[in-house]
Parts: sequence; C-alpha cells; structure tokens
Amino acid sequence: METENKKILSIIIPTYNAAKFLDKGLSSFIIDDNSLLNMLDIVVVNDGSTDNSVEIAQKYVNKYPDVYRILNKENGGHGSAINEGVKIIKGSYFKVVDADDWVNTDVLKETICYLRDNENKHENFADAVLMSYRSYVLQRENTDEYPYDDKYITKNGGPYNAGYVDEHLYDFWWGLSLHGVIYNTQFYRNTGLTLSEGVFYEDQEFSIIPMAYAESIYAYDKALYEYRVGDVNQSVSIESSLKRLDHYEKVIMRLIEAGRDAEHFSIGGKQLWFDKTSKFINDYLQLCLIRNTDKKQLRKRMKLFVSQIEKKNTDMYKCVNKNYKVFCALNKMHMSDKVYQNYFIRLLHICLLYTSDAADDLIGVD
Repeated sequence: METENKKILSIIIPTYNAAKFLDKGLSSFIIDDNSLLNMLDIVVVNDGSTDNSVEIAQKYVNKYPDVYRILNKENGGHGSAINEGVKIIKGSYFKVVDADDWVNTDVLKETICYLRDNENKHENFADAVLMSYRSYVLQRENTDEYPYDDKYITKNGGPYNAGYVDEHLYDFWWGLSLHGVIYNTQFYRNTGLTLSEGVFYEDQEFSIIPMAYAESIYAYDKALYEYRVGDVNQSVSIESSLKRLDHYEKVIMRLIEAGRDAEHFSIGGKQLWFDKTSKFINDYLQLCLIRNTDKKQLRKRMKLFVSQIEKKNTDMYKCVNKNYKVFCALNKMHMSDKVYQNYFIRLLHICLLYTSDAADDLIGVD
C-alpha cells in the first residue's frame, strides 16, 4: 500500500482564545523529516476566538500549507469544535490535542511510523490506539517550569477487544482518555457520535462511547500527549467544576442514554461502557459531597440526581447508589477530601483487598 502522499494522522486542535499557548503546541508538530511531516494533517478549529489565535495559526499555514489548516466557526464549545473537525480531517487516524497542550515531537515521529507500518501490514489495523501521556503543572505564573507526572499504560500490543480492556481496566486506564486515545477516522465516523456542544466534560463522551463499539484496540506505550494542568480556570479544577454542575449532569445523562444501543456494542463493550460511566458518576458524587467544602449545599441536588439515574438505567442506579450512600454518610460527618483520599480510601482498600473488588468503585485513579 502506497503511503508516501497519504495522510496517516490528523490532529484536531479546538481553539478558543488560546494565543498565549498556541505557538508552543503548533511548533511541537514540526518534524525534521519531511516525508513524515507530510503524513500529518493538522486542523486548527477556531471556535470564535477574539484574540490573535488565528494570526498565530496562519503563520504555520503559510509555511506548511500541506500540513496545517484553519477551520473558522462560530463559538460552540470544545465538543462543537471536535464535531466540525471530524467532518474534514484527511488522516486515516486522528487525535484531539487541546490548544493549550502540545506533543512530544520525537514520540510523534515514532507514532506516525507505528501507524503507517501497521496499516501497511493490516488493511483494517485498529479501531483505536491507546497511548500514555504526561501531565505538567505550572509551578509559578509566567514561567516555563513544569514538573511532570507520567500517566503510563502498562499494557502494550494487541489487538484487544473491549472485554479484555475492561478486564484489565487500570492497565489501560490513562489511554482511555482524550489525552491517550487515537481513533481510526472511519471507525469513529461510523459510530455516528456527535459530541454534546456548549458544555465541558464532553471528552468523557469522546473516550467512552466509541470505545464501546471498538473491536480492535491496540496499546502503544509511548507518551505522546503533553497535558498542561494547574490553572484554576481549567474545567478540572474544583472551583470551575462546582460552577458547571449542569454540564456534568448533561454529559452523564448522555452517557447513560448511549447504553440503550448496547446490543450493537462490541464484545465486552457494554461492560466497558458501564464501568467507565459509573466511575465518572462516582467522581461527580465525590466532587459534590466530599470535595465541596460546603457540605450541606448539594445534598438535595444529589438525591434528585441519583433518582434521575434510577429512571434512566436501573443497573447503573444500583451500582452508583451504593457509593452515594457512603458519600452521604461521610458528607454528614463533614469528612474533608484530604482525609477521604489519604486515610479513608486506604483503610477501605486494606479491609477489602483480599475479600472483594468492591473497593475499586470508591478508589479514584489520580
């Protein structure tokens, strides 16, 4: 199969007012091998930016017109940008890289070769490829000092089906995220998934729903993605999360709704969908009842929320309700998140380690 002029990997970069970060990210894709560079298709999806993000991206388009493109659209949020990007990408595979993040250039070269070589050997190589990533925390404002934390998957090779991935969930855990996954473009399009727009946390839809349909999953234990964290305004911060409860609940209900198509999931896909979705729900309950310092604020809301889950999916309700009751009890004891993470979880794990897997539902992966 001739791949010299073929686009192997597309990168979708949802971009909204990211001018101070964008140059670092875009420059990280410049490979010192033109044959590999030309196998990249980089689409900057400008989601209605009002800063000079477009001007920064245009410099790369001007210099590498066969590699970089800009898609301008009205502001619709992160999910909207991915939805529009998926429509026009040219690569056999694609990855989403946020505008304030970047990639390891050396690993990018290896990844393109990995995809190219395996596509030459197998006509339908993979529905999804799971990779490791690194997270960087800004030490001080206006510095480039980022201590990193490796988020490595501990499996390699394939093909695996969704059932095998679920059975070894925490070996693959970090790859089962927006930062870790690369999808086969045609496979993703065939799922018919349109991400929720105008909300945060839709990356959970991106990483959970298509994976439930995947029949051929490979693990490539290289850390490609470089994820910047540490900004209080990021959606993952406690302050931001508590302002976006509606976003959480919309995405959770969308994930539960996706389970109605379980008869079309791949082998083991239903259990993978169930375990990943229930974990996300438990994280949300923990945020509202444990991590939130105002212990009374969200008790009624969480009671109503759990009752809504019961109406949507009885099995999911039975699973999360057990943890909900525990969180309610700890909430009324005014247990802090620090005590919960450092003492309660560890004690629970010791008590149940040799007798049950029940501790896994309450133990977060940090």
